[in-house]
Amino acid sequence: MKKIRILVLCVSMAVLAAGCRNGAADSGETETTAGESSLHASKSTVTLTEGKYSKEKLDDTWDEKEAVEILCEGKTAVAEGEGVRTENGIVTISQEGTYVLTGTLDDGQLIVDVENKGDVKLIFNGISLTSTSTAPVYIKEGNVVITLAPDTENTVTDGKEYLYEEGEDEPKAAIFAKDDLTFNGTGSLTVNGNYNNGIQCKDDLKFVTGTYHIIAANNGIVGKDSVSVKNGNFTIEAGNDGIKSTNIDETDKGYILIEGGAFTITAGADGIQAETLLRINNGEFDIVTGGGSQEAVQHAETPGGAGGGKMPAGGMDGIGQPDGRERTMPQDGEENGTPPDVNQGEAPEKPEGEDMSQMPEGEDVSQTPQDREKMQTPEDTGDTTETASTKGLKSYVDLIIAGGTFTLDVCDDGVHSNQDVIIEGGTLRIQTGDDGVHADQKLTVNGGAVDVQKSYEGLEGFEIEINGGDIKVIASDDGINAAGDSDSAAEPEQMRGGMADEDQGALLTINGGDIYVNASGDGLDANGDIYINGGNVTVHGPVSGGDGTLDFASECKITGGTFLADGSLGMIQNPSDTSTQPVIVRSLTHVAEAGTEVTLTDQNGNVLAQYTTEKEAQWFAISTAELKQGESYEFQVGGDSAEVAIEQAVMQVN
Repeated sequence: MKKIRILVLCVSMAVLAAGCRNGAADSGETETTAGESSLHASKSTVTLTEGKYSKEKLDDTWDEKEAVEILCEGKTAVAEGEGVRTENGIVTISQEGTYVLTGTLDDGQLIVDVENKGDVKLIFNGISLTSTSTAPVYIKEGNVVITLAPDTENTVTDGKEYLYEEGEDEPKAAIFAKDDLTFNGTGSLTVNGNYNNGIQCKDDLKFVTGTYHIIAANNGIVGKDSVSVKNGNFTIEAGNDGIKSTNIDETDKGYILIEGGAFTITAGADGIQAETLLRINNGEFDIVTGGGSQEAVQHAETPGGAGGGKMPAGGMDGIGQPDGRERTMPQDGEENGTPPDVNQGEAPEKPEGEDMSQMPEGEDVSQTPQDREKMQTPEDTGDTTETASTKGLKSYVDLIIAGGTFTLDVCDDGVHSNQDVIIEGGTLRIQTGDDGVHADQKLTVNGGAVDVQKSYEGLEGFEIEINGGDIKVIASDDGINAAGDSDSAAEPEQMRGGMADEDQGALLTINGGDIYVNASGDGLDANGDIYINGGNVTVHGPVSGGDGTLDFASECKITGGTFLADGSLGMIQNPSDTSTQPVIVRSLTHVAEAGTEVTLTDQNGNVLAQYTTEKEAQWFAISTAELKQGESYEFQVGGDSAEVAIEQAVMQVN
């Protein structure tokens, strides 16, 4: 690989609060050890593009004449009707029907236990349920719809320790369901999951409407088979993951599908995590994970580009002069020393295929859910160590963003899949301590707006295909990087310039879109090929001589679109002479300062391309559809002008 990197440590982690018997609460239905695919889904057969909601699950009305009233008063509860019994503060529903709950139950429990998964509708009509030793709401058997009555505030709160019968390890959340669970209605629900998870369902979990405030020591919302959201307002504060689905055994389950709603998620680990598919069609998302991008820690690296260990002609600290002389760069914070809006002192090093921050073991070091920023222990095993993942949106197989508005401030990747990411639409504003958008396999951008305001690397995937969209990337290392780990290398290492270059067969293809890159490392980088077939591409490359505006192992072929680029000379590569659209490349013997105007005009004085440098630069490249072989052009950098007649695909002029 191109650099030797040290894992990023994302701060603010804590161990799980001790339980009453076994000691530890569980993170969910599966382990979440990053980078170990054997513990996670590797295939998805989920074909849903929208949620499935039956008429009963969409219905938030009820017939008061047929409903059973349950009035809670302190330590006791009174029920008027059949199918429910109350004893010692425990309310047990054993028959299908509709039940309306009001009042306050102190240190009690609501249990639903209906044979053959019978249908039960619970109306939360201003109810407060509290238990100090178990889940206040425990659905043992029965498909349940919880309706939040209009203009009501409802609360469910558990304690920090659970008491279990011998051999039992359930329930595990303040609201815990073994069968399907659906929420609807226009009221509000506050869930205080002090022991472990806030809301957990071992089947399909669905939200139709409602307002939810969930504070959880571990995960906020867990649906084993699926989590579906049609609408609603969600505020989630979770020590571990905000929302997750955990089924790794069935390829058509383990998904999260969100069609709308407003989400404010503050998570110690991942914001939203799915096993097979995370699909978001619409909604508003404000997600902070791992304390935010500022919590990522930078470590030392060996300099070099994607080819692996390249050395600049003019030394590692300067822009390489054509004669090999070194030019010292400004220090961080000095004028032109860093690209706009990039805080290099906070930039992390890229982890090598692993999620970050080893989970410590030991006693409880925090007493409130807000302080527990990472709480994971393996379920049903006592010897597997978890590592923390602090990504914004994450799937182990497929991740699709079709629409929505996203503000992500995350310690690790903003958007991440262990396999494929597809962005069809939406607006993403991302500040991250690692990659803005990352796919282990293929990243496809067909539309939408992706604004990576702060990152280590902006877009990364083994194969990257950009067909449309408005993309802006600011990166402390590579802007757009097509690469994989060393195991995926397609060919042996090749030699270029006396140094090893790894051609993994990675591919970066740009067919359309408006793309802006401001990178302190390589601008466009591929451990294989770069193909620019269309779009409007502007790349402000590195100031240091140890990186290049273009870095590729095989070829960089330009066949269409507009390409405007600048950067240092030290490790630069020109586009390949296999290009079918002419490219004019200019190198200066001096350094052009930031704010220098670059202009290309034809022999009639028509401006074909014009832009202003944002950093110091010594290498410039322009390619547009208007360029023709056999014609002459004027390439002007500030007050320095040169004429060039195009005689071949790539024309170099000094």
